[in-house]
Amino acid sequence: MSSDTNFTHEAERIVTTANNRGVALRLIGGLAIRFHCHGPHSAHLRVYHDIDVFGLTKELKGIYSVFEELGYSPNFWYNSKAGATRLQFVREDNSNHVDVFLDKFRMDHTLDFRKRLPLDSLTIPVTDLLLTKLQIMKLDPKDFKDIVAILEDHETKRNDDREALNVDYIAELCSHDWGLDKTIIDNLAKIVKFVEEQPFELQDRPALLDKVKMIHESIKTKNKTLMWRLRDVVGERVRWYDVIETGEGEA
Repeated sequence: MSSDTNFTHEAERIVTTANNRGVALRLIGGLAIRFHCHGPHSAHLRVYHDIDVFGLTKELKGIYSVFEELGYSPNFWYNSKAGATRLQFVREDNSNHVDVFLDKFRMDHTLDFRKRLPLDSLTIPVTDLLLTKLQIMKLDPKDFKDIVAILEDHETKRNDDREALNVDYIAELCSHDWGLDKTIIDNLAKIVKFVEEQPFELQDRPALLDKVKMIHESIKTKNKTLMWRLRDVVGERVRWYDVIETGEGEA
């Protein structure tokens, strides 16, 4: 399965089949962003090598059943190694594979999406898709483009909306987690620089920068928890992010 269209249809087939069986699977990663972004700067969201989904450990039996029904086999070696947090299923014709994140998104920072799944029937919520990019310590060009695509196509709000970015939710997460707060604030500054320095045309560059500013101000003005303040005393003297092994997967 190599074409963009086939990957898109296959991703929808997996999630739809799971939903019909009462199993909560949601797309995550670049393919998920593609479903939400259709502006000029989502053009890079084209080539896919695999499909990433998010699921729940309590529905493990159902997850295996769904993939078996769809013609996938579990990667037993991978699942035995990472089965507590990740699963992988491979098409019987070896055409592609699907990675399943369980309960939490564990990369440079850990994000818990378990209570967020009802907000969208196909992907994790678009705000959470943005967070999977903002939590990256070392953004690469593709990550910057993903973030621009999301910001370009979505308004900022202070509540959950299927096609809007909930800045209060982002601020709430950051108010409990000093490390996540620092990484996101640092990345927002990098995004501003990226947008200002790039020669590409934006539909409304000032509007995009206003969205970044609104996210930044919401985080900065949010009252912080005691744990956040205690961690702030330590600051950068202790590493505030996890180190991901090379080849551990992408989202």
